[in-house]
Amino acid sequence: MESPNGFMKLAFIPVPVMIGASAIVATRLLEFILLFDAMGFSGLMSFIEVSAESWLNCFIMLASLLIVLVECRAAFAMMRGRRWGRRAFIGCQVIVVGYMLLASFDWFGPRIFRFNVETQGEFLYALLMQKIPDMVVLFLLYAPASSRRYFSRKKSNEKSSPSQIAKA
Repeated sequence: MESPNGFMKLAFIPVPVMIGASAIVATRLLEFILLFDAMGFSGLMSFIEVSAESWLNCFIMLASLLIVLVECRAAFAMMRGRRWGRRAFIGCQVIVVGYMLLASFDWFGPRIFRFNVETQGEFLYALLMQKIPDMVVLFLLYAPASSRRYFSRKKSNEKSSPSQIAKA
């Protein structure tokens, strides 16, 4: 899978995996660009200042940045055929959806990363619209046969003994 120089040969990565992993990185980068465009520099600085006013808001802000970094790292791991990358991405999605569900309740502490909606139906619609790209990525990583073979092939190669490799 790797060349003698340690570089990955991208020709062996199935198209759905390459598209899914690239989409993770691209959507996360695009989120930052759109946030900066919508808020501007002064709005973004104000957002950071408000987020840093309490320890809980600061913790949530840092956790969200950590999740973005873990998702990007998982995307690069998926391109290298690492199964833990898919699991890490699913774990991040579970954490994000869980937080969004908690944040929809008025009794839940900070008002950071919350949808401004009136009804539960509007909330579910907004959450679904935000998570559609991630659901498509998960579909690309798990549904196509080439994706399943790509991640299961790594498993069988790791369990091969040196004598089995020599016979091949």
